[in-house]
Amino acid sequence: MTMVDRWSREGIIRAKVNIEAGYVNNPKDLGKATNHGVTELTAREYGYKGDMRDLSLEIALDIYNKLWWQRMRLDQIMKMNVLLADRMFDFGINAGRGNCIKSLQRILNVLNRQGKLYDDIDADGGIGPRTLTALDGFIKARGEEGLNRLMFALTCHQVAYYTEISEEREDNEEFTYGWYGRVYQEMPDYVAKLGMCK
Repeated sequence: MTMVDRWSREGIIRAKVNIEAGYVNNPKDLGKATNHGVTELTAREYGYKGDMRDLSLEIALDIYNKLWWQRMRLDQIMKMNVLLADRMFDFGINAGRGNCIKSLQRILNVLNRQGKLYDDIDADGGIGPRTLTALDGFIKARGEEGLNRLMFALTCHQVAYYTEISEEREDNEEFTYGWYGRVYQEMPDYVAKLGMCK
């Protein structure tokens, strides 16, 4: 079997699927039956008609690519910064594309120095040319250090999202510790990728 670069599109997608594991049907999970982290509703949106227990890894990888990676324009984000693409993909598949993108948009709006660096954008949860232009403007103005801070802020939003939905729905407390863990466990990879480990 060929090794996949952890920081390629396929490597990022596979790393998240490995976190999700196989078939699970926890009655406390709003997603109900999932396989490789793909909910039944998502599988049906993709066009899968079979039993969720039979959803193959290959189909799951294609679902993640088509319904998350492509819709979130992560190839374009990856050209700007691979760690940001990784963070957004994780946030998007676990908390929803719109939640992730809206968080990014809100963060970009409060980092633009009242429009001096780039124009405000609508925090609508959809990613298009204006969001990508704002992100590019931020990167040009703030560089690598700015990107690190932006990723930190986005990670904080992800963790805050888990806290909020667990406060709103008590059954989610079944998963909160694990949700925090999925973010925490990736931090050493990020530190190593940034060359901060000596």
